[in-house]
Amino acid sequence: MRRLLVGLLALALAAPVSSAAAPGGRPATASDHLAKLVALSRAPEYRRFGTAAMGRVADYAAGVLARDGYEVLRDDVGGLSRWAVDYAKDDRPQLVRTTDGRSFKTESAFDIGTTGPDGVECTLKKVSDVGPGDCGFVPFSEGSPEWKNPTFKAPADVATIASRGGIGAVIQGDGARNLVYSARLRTTIPAVVAVVPDDIVGQRVRLRAMGAQVPAVAHNVVAVRRPPAGSSQQYVVLLGHMDGWFQAAADNGGGAAAVLRAAHELAGVPPSAGVVVALMDGEEYGLLGSKALATQLSSSAGLAVPDGGPALHMADLKAVMNLDASSARASDVQDHVAAVAGRDAPIFSWRAMVFSEEPTLTSLFISTFAAHQVFGLPLPSQAAVQVEGGWRTDAQWFHQAGVPVAWPVAGYPEYHTDGDVPSAMDHADLEAVADAAADLVGKLATAPIGPVPDQFR
Repeated sequence: MRRLLVGLLALALAAPVSSAAAPGGRPATASDHLAKLVALSRAPEYRRFGTAAMGRVADYAAGVLARDGYEVLRDDVGGLSRWAVDYAKDDRPQLVRTTDGRSFKTESAFDIGTTGPDGVECTLKKVSDVGPGDCGFVPFSEGSPEWKNPTFKAPADVATIASRGGIGAVIQGDGARNLVYSARLRTTIPAVVAVVPDDIVGQRVRLRAMGAQVPAVAHNVVAVRRPPAGSSQQYVVLLGHMDGWFQAAADNGGGAAAVLRAAHELAGVPPSAGVVVALMDGEEYGLLGSKALATQLSSSAGLAVPDGGPALHMADLKAVMNLDASSARASDVQDHVAAVAGRDAPIFSWRAMVFSEEPTLTSLFISTFAAHQVFGLPLPSQAAVQVEGGWRTDAQWFHQAGVPVAWPVAGYPEYHTDGDVPSAMDHADLEAVADAAADLVGKLATAPIGPVPDQFR
């Protein structure tokens, strides 16, 4: 997703979307679900892939879907591993300037070499100046994961530091917002992300990063509502991932919450097709949960459903509605607007409407979301792949199998940072996305949709 929307702006000003509060006992909104997911995702590991928090989140999602009448399958995937940062008091990530003992806000990178509790001391230098025994400095302009950053090359910079004999790396966080972010590096040297000033280069520092690869289980939740009698016996999929690096409100707490809200709406007014709700784990670590699900669906045995009815196969799926980072407040624009006008622009979306090359799905996707005041730049999958090098979301397995996908995706500065929190969300937009998703699933149920043509897979 990092550069999916580079150079693309979809701006629409219209009447604000309302989200009036309902009396006690009302159905949970998407924002209610988001608040619950975040409450279950406590620091310091939050709901990273394979963690205990992800198990709690999966329990919550499964309970919500069961109460809405879905057949729920806890489709956990074992035999995996993840990088677990050591957050014990004397082992937690740290960066200290040795000249004055000043500590900086610091997070560990992932899949790295480690230090001992005492850390390593070194002189911090530009990547091009690193020599044996030094530590290298990756500036925010090269390390930021934000979607508008076309120069992202933190992993390559850290690999260069290691190749030059460096013993550690410091990746600069977002100083303007005081944010750290996730960085998965696959390197042999210890590395941290720290909110440090530019003039830290040339100074002596001590950095500490400890952790290890540990066994992990991806906590997938799949829920099924069978097609009505006499229908085509096909299914439309509501897809989203539940894991995230920090509080991960937009990516992808909001997406998972919108899936739960949309699933509830569809339970109240069932469409003329079956519905599969798939909430995945391990998306941030390589689309792991969804890959396992796609493999099951593509097998001869298929995916067993708890009701004992027919197993599900990839060929049974008509279309996929993917909600991954689909709603976010564009703070880099809205903060300036609010400073002048005293409020956000009513609707402002740095968002792309990504879709498989299937004309009926494309038309319904764009028109249905626009009717709910959810706007973005239409972007066929091949254009997105040219920018990103791949789908970079769980839906890619389905598109590659020929199942058409609709995916609204928003860009925002807090992407993969500890600033991706519910208070920074546009909650009216989140509710609109959930409503639009439910509406679209209902329309896709009866629409004449074909598979993705081979040349676009």
